Amino acid sequence: MHLKKCARKKLAAFLSCMAAISSLTALPMQAAAADDAAYIFRDSFESGDCGWSGRGGCTVRSNGDMPYADSAALFVSGRSDTWQGPEKALASVCETGKAYSFSVCVEYETGPASMTFQLSLAYKDAGGKEIYDHLAKADVSSGSYVQLANADYTIPSDASDPVLYVETLSGSGSFYIDEAICAPAGTVIEGPKAAVFTLGDADYDGAITAADLSLAKFCNGTDSANKKMIRAADVNQNGSVTEDDIRWYVQYLTGQTAAYPEKVAPPVKPFDYDPNLQYHPFDTRVYLSQSSHPGKVVKESYQGPKGQNNLYVYLPPDYDESKQYNIFYLLHGGSENENTLFHQNDTMMQNIFDHMIENGDMEPMIVVTPTWNQSGAEGFWQEYRERVVPFVEGKYSTYAESTDLAGLQASRMHRAYGGFSMGGVSTWAVVTHCLDIVGYFMPLSGDEWENTNSGYDKAKKVADAVDKSGLQKNEYFIFCATGSDDIAYPNLNPQVQEMKKMSQFVYTSDLSQGNFYFLVAQGKQHAWSEVRHYVYDILPYFFHEGQ
Repeated sequence: MHLKKCARKKLAAFLSCMAAISSLTALPMQAAAADDAAYIFRDSFESGDCGWSGRGGCTVRSNGDMPYADSAALFVSGRSDTWQGPEKALASVCETGKAYSFSVCVEYETGPASMTFQLSLAYKDAGGKEIYDHLAKADVSSGSYVQLANADYTIPSDASDPVLYVETLSGSGSFYIDEAICAPAGTVIEGPKAAVFTLGDADYDGAITAADLSLAKFCNGTDSANKKMIRAADVNQNGSVTEDDIRWYVQYLTGQTAAYPEKVAPPVKPFDYDPNLQYHPFDTRVYLSQSSHPGKVVKESYQGPKGQNNLYVYLPPDYDESKQYNIFYLLHGGSENENTLFHQNDTMMQNIFDHMIENGDMEPMIVVTPTWNQSGAEGFWQEYRERVVPFVEGKYSTYAESTDLAGLQASRMHRAYGGFSMGGVSTWAVVTHCLDIVGYFMPLSGDEWENTNSGYDKAKKVADAVDKSGLQKNEYFIFCATGSDDIAYPNLNPQVQEMKKMSQFVYTSDLSQGNFYFLVAQGKQHAWSEVRHYVYDILPYFFHEGQ
């Protein structure tokens, strides 16, 4: 079986004691089927950058750490946005109006479990407009090379200054490219395909063998091995490779068992809920001040439905991409945007989150502040599930093992959504359309708007969505709030009172016993200066159930 050269380099010390498993020291892969003489260029980066440079100011250099073939690859670092990456000018080597076969192999080491890479071409059309065309894309798992290839791409006849480049659809981490090839159209260029994940198959060769047991022993008690390898060798899925996993391998390989062990969940300490939570504002002198050990707020851009859209990501103090974090999406109100929550004096939510974590009010988590301004509050749910969540959780370390539908559904109890005013309206729309990928909801000073009739009709809209989802009562949690003098109270309260009567909702703030609660702050009005206290009260109650 083949174990990629990059993995062999990491495990050199270990493999020296594995002479009996001779197949793990197989010869390096052959990257292409055609003869080199047929190529217009083949860049293997053995002696330099081969004419590639850093797009947008990132850095590229030949590096021997993680080659796909031969002994070097091009290492790409210093990226701050998705479009930044390695690029190569084609004007001197390719003709416009002519078709070519392009292939580039890509790999990354740190970050999320998988990312989507894209091979693209930038050029100016006859009118001087910058055009970005996409040749190929692929999902790549951490630690594995995957090929980006298009065997028949025509460079437009009016193109000037064409530049081939590699980018990501999310994330700005470092990565490697190798075997960058251009050949005449129709040339089949062989390359690595996406690895198929199977628990126990630590070397990803399609079978569980003694070699996998040996790799599992290497992973036992260490975090220095390839992340992808550890994930496969952790057969009981408790987060690390232990003696229990090794014991399973032995039993499996000797025919004592043919079944996987039961998944082991980390022990969860019962949360001390108050079944009738009341409004308790934080001390503004403390929670609005700058923490001595702050987290970080990062601005990100992604492709929205009407062009580029922005959001902010709060990373908790000591954010560690090797760990998994719960994630909370918090939306602004009307006449506001993604800047509101972290950049206005009456919010400054990052300071509140810093102190909540520092004081033990909540576990470290990621908080994201998108904007619904492109899609509208009621329609943002589609942009959220199709663009925002895959973008954010493809870059940052959450419980989503992948950003496809199955990965988001599996991690839903580690994902929350909330918002103020029109953000509250947006939250109810996410309840009715995204129950399959979100477990916790925090609508603040906003009611359900898809049904604009009575409180009963609004409540029934939500109940019908619950029925359609097929979820049990302990698999979704709605914790709403407003002030008694808030302009939203006369609209939200009737809906809440009708929801209390419905069988889908069990009313209590003890989320171990129920799934629905309404916090009313006496005398409080419609403003973030009030609403931020509701977030402080409610957020610690999230993420304790359904683990």
